[in-house]
Amino acid sequence: MKKILFLNHNQENFGTYYRCLFLGKNLAKRGHRITMLCASGKKFDLLVRRKKISENFTIITLPRIKYHEYFTGQIIFRLPLALFFVLFSHYDICHAFTVAQPQIAVPAWVAKVIRRKKLVIDWDDLWGGGFAEEHGGIISKVLGFSERYFLRFADRITYVSEFIGEQIEKVKLKTKKIKIPNGSNTEQISPLEKGKSRQKLGLKNEENYLVSIGNTYTDSLGLMLEAFRETLKKEKVKLIMVGEGKVTGKFKKLFDELKENIIVTGKRPFGEVPLYLSSANVLLLPMDDNGIEKARFPMRFGDYLCANRPIISNAVGEVEYYIKKYNCGLASSPASSQEFSQNISKALNDRNLSDTIGLNARKLAEGDLNWDNIGEKLEKEVYFKV
Repeated sequence: MKKILFLNHNQENFGTYYRCLFLGKNLAKRGHRITMLCASGKKFDLLVRRKKISENFTIITLPRIKYHEYFTGQIIFRLPLALFFVLFSHYDICHAFTVAQPQIAVPAWVAKVIRRKKLVIDWDDLWGGGFAEEHGGIISKVLGFSERYFLRFADRITYVSEFIGEQIEKVKLKTKKIKIPNGSNTEQISPLEKGKSRQKLGLKNEENYLVSIGNTYTDSLGLMLEAFRETLKKEKVKLIMVGEGKVTGKFKKLFDELKENIIVTGKRPFGEVPLYLSSANVLLLPMDDNGIEKARFPMRFGDYLCANRPIISNAVGEVEYYIKKYNCGLASSPASSQEFSQNISKALNDRNLSDTIGLNARKLAEGDLNWDNIGEKLEKEVYFKV
C-alpha cells in the first residue's frame, strides 16, 4: 500500500481533474491511500475544504477567486498552500499533474529535493506551443519552460498520448516514461434502450439525432456545423448540442441558418448524460487539426465509447488512433466537412455498420480503456517500480 499525493491545477469538475479523479478512485480500490489537491470549483472560495470520496481517497480543495479568465489565485493562494501540504503531509509518492503550471511545478520540486520523496510527473496537455500561447508574453514563456524543465526531477513520467511522448523524447532525459491513457467511465455510463432514453428526455422516437457533448468548442464547431448543413441536404436529422459550449460570433451566422434543426440543452446534470448518449443515432466528436488536439485525450471520447453508439469524428491524435485500430467509429480528414457529412450518412443508413462500430466502442471501453486496466498499469509500471 502506497500513500500518494496528487497535485492538480484544475478546479473541480474540469479538465485534468477528471483524470486524477478516476485514477484516484481506482487506486483507492486497490488499497492505496490517495490525497488529491485541486482548486475549488467555486468562483469565490477562500476556504480549504476536505471531501471524502472513499475510505482511501480524499480530495482537498484550495481557495479560488476568479478575478480574470486566467487568474484565479493560483500563485497568491494555492501555491503557498500546496507547499504547506507537500512539506508537512505524510506520503510516499508525489504525482504532479501539469508541471507547466508553477503552482504545481514548485511544490513538486520541493517534494523531490527537500522532502526527498519519489516524484512522478504527468503530462496530458500541450502548454508550450499550445495553451500557453493564449496568455502571450512572459507568462507563455514561463509555462513552456516549466512544462519541460521540471521533467528532469521526475523518477517516472506518465503521459497521455503519442504526440506528448514525442515531446518528452525531445527533452532527452534518461527518465523512464509510461503512457497512461484516459479511460472510459463504464461504472456510470451503460448502453441504454434508445426509446426509453428519448422518452425521459422528451425527444421524438421517430427522429434521427446527432449528439455532440462538450463545454468548449473551437474552430471545429464550424466544421461540425458545415457537415451538419451538408447532411441536412440528404437526411432528415436533428443536432443536439449538450453542455455549456458557446457559439462564438465567428460561427453565429451559420448556426442561425441551421438553428431550427438544432437543440441546445445548456449544462445538464451528469445523470442525464447517459440518456443523451443512448438517444443518439450518431455521436459527433469535432476536433481541430493542431498540436493541442493531437496531444490531448478527450474525456468525452471515453464517455462516448461507453454508449454503444457509432462515433463520427474528423479525428486527430489519440482519437484517430483508437478509432482506426479498434474500428469503433468513422474518422475523416481533419479539414473536410464533406467527408464528415458522408460518414454521418453512412452511420445513419447502414445499420450493420452502425451496430458493429458501436459494439466495438463498448468493447474498447470495457477492455483496454477501462479504468481498472489503466489503474493496474499505473500501479505496476509506475508506483511499484519507483
